[in-house]
Amino acid sequence: MTYLFRRVAQGGWLLVALLGLAGSCTADGPAIPTDPIRIGVVVSLSGGLASVGPHLAESAEQAVLEVNAAGGLLGGRPVEVVVIDDRTTPEGARRAAQQLIEDDQVVAIVGSLASSATLEVQDVAFNAGIPQVSCCSTSVALDAAQPAGNRFLFRTVASDQLQAEVVARYAIDESCDRLAILHIDDEYGNPFAASIAGIFSSLASEGQTVVPPTPFSGGESGYSDEVSTVRDQLASVGMAERACIALVGFPADGGRILRDWNSLSDAPDVLWIATDGLRDSGFPEAAGGASIVDGVTGTAPVVQPQTESYNDFESNFEASFGELPGIFGAQQYDATIMLMLAIEAARSTDGTAIRDALFSISRLPGSNVEPKDLRTALSRLREGSEINYTGASGDVDFDTLGNVIGDYEIWRFDAGDGGTEDAFSTIGMVRASELGQQ
Repeated sequence: MTYLFRRVAQGGWLLVALLGLAGSCTADGPAIPTDPIRIGVVVSLSGGLASVGPHLAESAEQAVLEVNAAGGLLGGRPVEVVVIDDRTTPEGARRAAQQLIEDDQVVAIVGSLASSATLEVQDVAFNAGIPQVSCCSTSVALDAAQPAGNRFLFRTVASDQLQAEVVARYAIDESCDRLAILHIDDEYGNPFAASIAGIFSSLASEGQTVVPPTPFSGGESGYSDEVSTVRDQLASVGMAERACIALVGFPADGGRILRDWNSLSDAPDVLWIATDGLRDSGFPEAAGGASIVDGVTGTAPVVQPQTESYNDFESNFEASFGELPGIFGAQQYDATIMLMLAIEAARSTDGTAIRDALFSISRLPGSNVEPKDLRTALSRLREGSEINYTGASGDVDFDTLGNVIGDYEIWRFDAGDGGTEDAFSTIGMVRASELGQQ
């Protein structure tokens, strides 16, 4: 077998294809099918999430590499991934989905990153009957995007409703007497901020106050007006011993916000509590230096679980690409693997059949399989047996809304480590079993 990666830039788009599993004829039978099964991958290679997208494209490639090495799908057909840049915009995401479905004839889609982008992709994919799995879009708005009994939209990361509780509880535990919220003005930031404010208020003790959330538009060169507004909000309710700001956004915008806050001549000393979209090296880079982000804390779904499956994924990824995977890499890998396992379980590339199989490949009474068992998993599916896939990111059992439940970490950025991914350290854990209790 011969494997070839081919990257071709086309008018600002990036096409990534994995080719292999050449067909052959034998004296005893016909040639093994060689027409590829195409899976689309919508990621952000430019715009506010440009620092995250490339390694997620590689995580999807890693999954396809391993399945092709295990014999491909449906009797030996190779899998190809076609990766398109959504430019971190809803409009770009819609165009990407349309191109993938209409021109590239993909049978499933992985993506996107930003929840506003994923909402556009799901609209196109749902109307075409194409299953979609996002690794990273956490907005609660996705729950209502499609009917519970007819879901084509899935995600391998938990909803922000849980993370909002983690943020609020952390602010309470840190004795935040005043909590301000700066959030991106989109389908990710708006419900997230509202949930943080509501949960904090419900948990607050006497003297603890949350001020009205302050939205900001993504992609701006500066945010001096917004940070001044938050400063004034905190002052208007009386500065307390502990003032905190929850920041809901993406690396480029978040970094500029910290830069502009740091430039205020009268900025109060605050504890910054960032969310998962900012746990990336692009955050300190956009701020203009690691020292500006030093000490920022945050929350995020656990993306690097201390498990054998994750360690295997990390090792294989590094062997393929010469670097470690970034945030949500395991979730992206699992999203791609699960679509391929569902294709084999369905014995079809029909969208509805793949969708139905996604609900069944990661739960009991199926036999337990992990990423290291892909060849065994595919063999069992070909025999008609059931499997219970546990991924590199952990348990990936979909509920009726296509959601998973997961644990969260509390992280902190330490400038002493140079502003790389290693500068983000885990300082606490919140188990899923502890949430939903407010």
